[in-house]
Amino acid sequence: MIHHHFFPLLAALALLAVRSQSQSPSVSPADRAQLEGSSYTHLPIGRANARMQTLHADLPGGTWIHGHAYRRDAVQVRGLVDGLQCELQVTLSLAPNLPTQASTTFANNVGPNPVTVLPRQFVTLPPTNRPGLDPAPAFELQIPYTTPFQLPPQGGTLCVDVEIFGNSSAAGSNRNLSIYLDAHENYSDGRAEQPGFRHGLGCPPPGGSSPAYATMTFWRHVAQTQIDVALRNGVAETGGNLARAWLALGGSPTATPWPTNTACTLWGSTDVWFVLPGAPDAQGAYDGSLTGLPLLPPGYRLWAQAGSAHLGTGALAFADGTTFVTPPPGPVPIRTCRIANSNDRTAATGTVAYAVPVMEFF
Repeated sequence: MIHHHFFPLLAALALLAVRSQSQSPSVSPADRAQLEGSSYTHLPIGRANARMQTLHADLPGGTWIHGHAYRRDAVQVRGLVDGLQCELQVTLSLAPNLPTQASTTFANNVGPNPVTVLPRQFVTLPPTNRPGLDPAPAFELQIPYTTPFQLPPQGGTLCVDVEIFGNSSAAGSNRNLSIYLDAHENYSDGRAEQPGFRHGLGCPPPGGSSPAYATMTFWRHVAQTQIDVALRNGVAETGGNLARAWLALGGSPTATPWPTNTACTLWGSTDVWFVLPGAPDAQGAYDGSLTGLPLLPPGYRLWAQAGSAHLGTGALAFADGTTFVTPPPGPVPIRTCRIANSNDRTAATGTVAYAVPVMEFF
């Protein structure tokens, strides 16, 4: 059941808490400068033999480019990701195609007078650790060029052509590596997907040994928002349809022990609670969505937490906390794409996708 008093509450909170949306013109996709991407990728620098082009129609005209950089994904993996030495070459040009017209043939995306801004050489990339909050505060994986490149005053579609010749790391030489670069997928209908950043620790249900946890995704659609919830290790449905899953949302973080079970913590201000549709299964797992939420201004951080309860026994389980920032609508038409062959840098063709690494041009 949706509590409709939540709508004016969110609107009032948003007026107080919306942060400045000044976007760095050097980040592409441009709306990801201060927002976590919706996905991750190991391409291109995590591969041992690959070619990847990215097309960018969202950089301002006249920009001088002295290098590009990737940032660590903040959501998918916790802990340290090892550094490496990557042998690569980078060529820039003005693509004749818009990102939505990208060709699977690499040569067709390269414009006239391409510039090899970084001849083939090894670049040392540092290890990265999971940040304390999304997104990663810096683009730590930097690839400086030996030759700068300037976009024309009228702008255009930049083609960044990266060829990977090999690598060296703690795993050995010329291995495919999982380095978890932040990436973002664009959709042609303008919807925007925002993953949740998990923090804190959940508590198990009575008799359980594993803490409950949840993964969440926030969706901005044309006329509404939606939150997808996947809850695990919660209260099980034992018969009688008495188990329920819930979601709490708030505008600020907390660390408040639950009065009747101090092992369980509220990780957000829980300004409003929702009963989620459907019910957990016999293993205490729940998968569902909270739909029909109002559109919120971009840049408002929500603190969320899921859990489950049994209406007959009173058993409770709290998941860990999740936070996300409300995104703007996705760009229409799509202004970035990638063309990649993940195993053969000499191949003439690759696969076109609208999931691209979040890149900073400096």
